[in-house]
Amino acid sequence: MENFNYQGPCCIERSLPILIRQYGWLPWQSNGDITIDKILKAVSHLAGNSIAISLCIPVIDIDVLRILSWYHKRGWLTSLEIVTSEDQTELIRAELPKELSVNIISHASVKETSPLLVIKGEKQTVIVQGPLHTTIASTPIRESFITYAGNDQERIAQFTATLSSLIHVATRKKTNKKKATVSDGSPSDE
Repeated sequence: MENFNYQGPCCIERSLPILIRQYGWLPWQSNGDITIDKILKAVSHLAGNSIAISLCIPVIDIDVLRILSWYHKRGWLTSLEIVTSEDQTELIRAELPKELSVNIISHASVKETSPLLVIKGEKQTVIVQGPLHTTIASTPIRESFITYAGNDQERIAQFTATLSSLIHVATRKKTNKKKATVSDGSPSDE
């Protein structure tokens, strides 16, 4: 596996899927020149043609939302969960198609060191842990990633357990708050 741990923007769409198919999971590095659109193009098809994405990223920008919107318009993206450090609901709702099922969560624990992309499809789940940005670093910088593709629920949980828990708790709080609002007609402090 030597010499395969570096991915460049010129060839990631070809080389990363080959390596993931061969090894199932792969640690790799870049020079700060791999953007989230390149990562999505390289690995999303490994999950299948109908995908659900969970994205944990400190701050989401319009470029990422437009990429996700493009995947939805193509008929591939069926649902989306976005977890950011601060509430970006207004921006997200404004940029994504209304018919796309989106669960938006904010939590202070989401930091620059914890970006995670989870793509669930009819074939398998693909997970990318590492920097997820839309612009190339102005100076070369070593960035590290781990990518997994498969259906091993134990392995998937190793990558996603904390994110899944955070999403579950936040979604339950939203549901309870909506129920409380509906039952008495006023906002709840839950």
